[in-house]
Amino acid sequence: MWKPRSLADAVDKVARQSAGKDWGLYANLLGHWTEIVGADYARDTTPVKISFPYRPHEAQRKNGTLTIRLPKGLAMEFSFKSDQIRRRVNAFFGYEAFDRVALDPASIPSPPAKHEKKADPAAVEAIKKETEAVDNEDLRKALEAFGETLLTKT
Repeated sequence: MWKPRSLADAVDKVARQSAGKDWGLYANLLGHWTEIVGADYARDTTPVKISFPYRPHEAQRKNGTLTIRLPKGLAMEFSFKSDQIRRRVNAFFGYEAFDRVALDPASIPSPPAKHEKKADPAAVEAIKKETEAVDNEDLRKALEAFGETLLTKT
């Protein structure tokens, strides 16, 4: 008889198959990549592989290699910063997990820059005019901000 499984079990199985027994470390690294390298680098780079030398009796994995995929144009700049990135990653984990950063330059197109849509000034003024009757200043400002947000989303 078929037994339903949770999505977490399926994800866990796929993660273990793709990242091995270090999948938790890898998932933590992916989840905090922006914090570690900063928003500018996180937009263009991603950790793609972690590997450690075979030492079955060690409690903590160390002396590993972190492989980072990035656009070819960023490879030279990042090679000068790889030691700094290694130190940041190790500081994040609280111990010397990685002693090497390997770069995997690829032909990756940079994501398009987000163009923020501006609200029509006349519509913004109309919203402010409609909210003039609201006595509570905080509520009035919140309603104006909400109206401007709605205008930029449509």
